[in-house]
Amino acid sequence: MRYRYAIAALLFLLCGATLAGPGRLVAGGAIAETPDAGNGRPADFTLPDLDGRPVTLGRFLGKEAVLLVFWATWCAECKAAIPEINALTTGPLGEKIQIFGIDFRESREKVALTVKSRGIRYPVLLDEQGQAARAYGVVGVPTYVLIGREGKVLYREHVLPGDISRYL
Repeated sequence: MRYRYAIAALLFLLCGATLAGPGRLVAGGAIAETPDAGNGRPADFTLPDLDGRPVTLGRFLGKEAVLLVFWATWCAECKAAIPEINALTTGPLGEKIQIFGIDFRESREKVALTVKSRGIRYPVLLDEQGQAARAYGVVGVPTYVLIGREGKVLYREHVLPGDISRYL
């Protein structure tokens, strides 16, 4: 009987977190606002690339559209999307958008091996502590966040938009 109550309480809490609106529950029960809440500006971050050089998102905001691709090497959907994302870098939108793959909490060696074997042509950043993922409320990979030239979050979903040009 205790298990039923425990399961019911857990389901109640999960439903509450889902219905909480644009925020997300984080450790301790606090609400972390998603980057497009409030002032409409995305969260800035600095992460290392595969060579260890720091890359700051703020350098690109307001200059060009930015697509953040939160992914992991073990994610089948992430791997399947690589050719489509690569095509964006060389296609007609290549000059209008900066793409960053943001690997979620994996080692540099593992990520570098996957980048090479899969032929990833866009910059990959290492979110080793998950700080960027937390700032964007990422709860699963892949997650795509499109930030427009004006510096506002235009799209945030688990699937790549079918016609990304309509957002640009």
